[in-house]
Amino acid sequence: NLLDGDGCTRNCHKEAGFNCIGEPSLCYVYDGDGVCEEFERKNSVRDCGFSTPVGFTDQWASHAFASHHDDRKCPVSMVTGEPAVTKVCKTNFVDFDDGLSHYAWFPCTSVSAQELVKHPFYAGNQEAKIWLKVCFDQPAVATSVFLFLAADGMAFGDLYKKSVTAILIDLDGTNHTLGTYELSCQRNPLIINVTHNLSLPFYKTTTVFLNFSSSLVALSGVALRTYTRFHTMDVTHCSEREVYSQQKQSCVRQTCRDSKCTPLQIEHAKVNCTAQDDRHAKCAVTCLTGFTLKTREGDLLFQMVLGKEVLLSCAFGRWDRTVTCDLVDCGALDQSHVYYATFSCPEGTTFGKSCSFTCISPAKMQGTGVNHWLTCLEDGLWSFPEAYCKLECHAPPPIPNAKLLASKCQHGGHDVGAVCRYKCQPGYYMAGSINKQPRKRFLKIQCLEGGVWEEGGCTPVLCDPPPPVFEGMYDCTNGFEFDSVCTLKCKEHSEWWSHTQAPIQCSKEGTWTEEFQLCESMKGECLPPSELNLVEYSCEQGYKIGAVCTPSCIIPPSDPVVLPANVTADTMEYWMEPTQVESIICTGMMRWHPDPQLIHCIQSCEPF
Repeated sequence: NLLDGDGCTRNCHKEAGFNCIGEPSLCYVYDGDGVCEEFERKNSVRDCGFSTPVGFTDQWASHAFASHHDDRKCPVSMVTGEPAVTKVCKTNFVDFDDGLSHYAWFPCTSVSAQELVKHPFYAGNQEAKIWLKVCFDQPAVATSVFLFLAADGMAFGDLYKKSVTAILIDLDGTNHTLGTYELSCQRNPLIINVTHNLSLPFYKTTTVFLNFSSSLVALSGVALRTYTRFHTMDVTHCSEREVYSQQKQSCVRQTCRDSKCTPLQIEHAKVNCTAQDDRHAKCAVTCLTGFTLKTREGDLLFQMVLGKEVLLSCAFGRWDRTVTCDLVDCGALDQSHVYYATFSCPEGTTFGKSCSFTCISPAKMQGTGVNHWLTCLEDGLWSFPEAYCKLECHAPPPIPNAKLLASKCQHGGHDVGAVCRYKCQPGYYMAGSINKQPRKRFLKIQCLEGGVWEEGGCTPVLCDPPPPVFEGMYDCTNGFEFDSVCTLKCKEHSEWWSHTQAPIQCSKEGTWTEEFQLCESMKGECLPPSELNLVEYSCEQGYKIGAVCTPSCIIPPSDPVVLPANVTADTMEYWMEPTQVESIICTGMMRWHPDPQLIHCIQSCEPF
């Protein structure tokens, strides 16, 4: 198993979301396959439906009312009954015309769905009251409320999570506020736990009232969970000095001698307490600026509480929850705050602390202000920077054999994407263009994302090599490049002397100024090519100067190739790519080219 993603990791561990059976294991994605297996009864809503723990009863909303309702565009009846388990909660963008009204309710008016988020009643209107009221057929003592989200109310550019305030209404019409909670698709459904003061009579919930902070929220269902072993009649008959015990299912006498709660001492908080009597003290706790409020109720983990205040109640010497005020931490800075910058936070990243940033070369600091600091604010976000880092390219480097066409390119400060143009000098053309007419003489280079210029250059024009018959007979000043001068030489009486033909020069068009010609006095023949290395030759034109012989391998299937000196077919490396030889020619020097001693036979490559 070499890759992840098939249920089994490369280390042979089962991947999340898969179930594996048998050996060797067969792994499959179990959630959503339509089969309710025993291990997924409690957590797979798609396959097993909504699971209710033993000892509890869940009921869905039977009636619903809303502040904004339209039977066609956003029917509030969509929140009654069980929600659709196949739909996914959406954030940042919700297409109201994409069938959302078929499975969820969202606040709407007479405006079209496309204009909903632009409507002045909704967009940025903090006074707009978006509420939903759901009723249940069987009033009961609530333990928790479940909100199934289809959209969490967030839009592009929002800096804060949206929230909902939940209120329970009992048989007498009395309101019981549960608190304000964040809405997030990452915590869906939102579970709101209900706590009861065991020294007071229990109340039965008939209605849940929800007040939303966003007009872009969408809800597909509301459920009320109750504890089946609550006997409210027994609880209401507990005496003044008794509380109801869930374990014993009866009233038990309070054994605490001191019924007063200890005074609240919460660091970084303001505490305002009122007391009706010794048994029912209440305190409002507000964190100081730069601190965030967290609470803990029973065995529940600490959770963030929205708002600036939380109310604590005292019952027989114990506060109903624990509250702390923790210092706000804005977290580490990254490129999303300031691009092309590095950050330094010597004092940390908590409220009131500042971090500086420095531009990464070649980026340069820009902005009207010189302040290159960011400060952690009380809402947990970093302040907006007054300066920024702009990535620029310096002046482009000089390109050999090319002339810069724009004078502005001689200076620095070029934005990413800027272009500088050059013209290659005569006899040179743009590197990378085809070495045939017409060759491109103009080139441009661009300032790239990294603040560097792209590669570019001018390549000299090349003339074609002289014919093979002249091999070893010419001497060139600069190879076959532009402006190189070649002189033909002849060999007579074992001495070198210059040919009477005028020097031949490579022009800027890539052609020779004169034609290469053999010396008039040059006559003779090459010796018959030696049949070495299992190669034989067919010389139908004879052995005179300019004659061509064709090599072939004695043992087929093999191909004649040229190998370096001191390398044979048996010693050549596998990575070598030798040139296949089609023919050899007798040069003016009366030597065979290529040299037969360097020609070997290697096995032919069979076609696939």
